Amino acid sequence: MSITTKINLGGSEFLVIDLMKPLTLDQEVYPGDPKPARSVFTDIRETGWHHYIHELGDHHFQPHADAPNHQNPDRMDQGIEIFDVRWSFNPAFLIDLSGTPEAGEINGITFLVKITKEHLTPYGQLFSEKGAVLFRTGYDRWLENNYPHTPDLLPYFTSEAAEYLASFKNLKVVGTDSLTVDPDGSHTAHQALKEKLIVESLVHLHVIPEENRNSFDLQTSPLRVVGATGGPVTAYAFVKI
Repeated sequence: MSITTKINLGGSEFLVIDLMKPLTLDQEVYPGDPKPARSVFTDIRETGWHHYIHELGDHHFQPHADAPNHQNPDRMDQGIEIFDVRWSFNPAFLIDLSGTPEAGEINGITFLVKITKEHLTPYGQLFSEKGAVLFRTGYDRWLENNYPHTPDLLPYFTSEAAEYLASFKNLKVVGTDSLTVDPDGSHTAHQALKEKLIVESLVHLHVIPEENRNSFDLQTSPLRVVGATGGPVTAYAFVKI
């Protein structure tokens, strides 16, 4: 299965990178969450047409978006439907933290668990210029291998880091290769970022060329189910070549 392709849009050539992983019934999910399930509604051998019923939570997909009502008691009227086309297409950049001194190796994969404000401040100028930022902790490799998840190993933002991101009003999308932006039992990052489209479980971030990581275009289009606390996201990086 190809995760990149070259296309021509408006007379310009782009390398398009697929940041999604197809959902399977053996998908590893956040510990304690129900796994995807599928039943047959009609059988083609009996009716001439086939129809599955899929039982899916709001947050199983890689990637998925979180809605404000997911972890904000004051935003229970704001489901994933609020994120319209204004959040779907943005100039973006990538911060790769997989090589920081604090990153550790588990199962042959090196990733950073705790993202602090100190990791972010060197990128202040880019935060003020872009509409979207993607964080690669190295956990994208874990997702691609479909390894089981442990809450204390999931990368997250400290409250100070999340508040720093929230201070950039032009920033609409915050994406990460983790299943969550908060440590287990906390809601501070979700609450600080409630004005942003939080996109989690992104994959293939390592495929974005290093020389283009400060400037590419990003598509993050959520499935807008009214009232849903989250949903699958169509996510592509468009790198001009």
